[in-house]
Amino acid sequence: MHLMKLLVILLLLAVSASAEPTYLTLLNEVSSKMATGSPFSARDEASGKVYTGYVVTQKARNFLRRGWIRLTFDEPIRVVDPTGEGVFHPGHKRQIILVGTTPLIAKLADDAVDTSIGSGKARVVGAAAGAGALFFMKGGNITLKPGYKLQVEAVR
Repeated sequence: MHLMKLLVILLLLAVSASAEPTYLTLLNEVSSKMATGSPFSARDEASGKVYTGYVVTQKARNFLRRGWIRLTFDEPIRVVDPTGEGVFHPGHKRQIILVGTTPLIAKLADDAVDTSIGSGKARVVGAAAGAGALFFMKGGNITLKPGYKLQVEAVR
């Protein structure tokens, strides 16, 4: 009985060790600003094989909506990532910086008109300037440069 358990464990270890991840290197730049359906290519450094595919993208629309990229390959492989969706999103750094600079924009607008229209109306102008800045700011796009490493696996 113990011998059977040992054989099963060894078999599982052998199967998991043989399933090494495959890494591809992007050959061209991919951005969320690209049109959906734009082609891309990536090379397997181990074998030298070039894989092709197309991108599905969404541009950053406003402050709350970040852009994203999904890479779809012509061969039956998919990108492995922590979320399991194969979607690349930019970080929240740009949004945090924009939130931090919005009060500065409001204060500068307030100070610019404070002496000419009075302090009460100047605060309204400052609040409107801050809200307008948030309205016209984008949430951030993502760009993957040539040479970016992708971990892929075969689709089962």
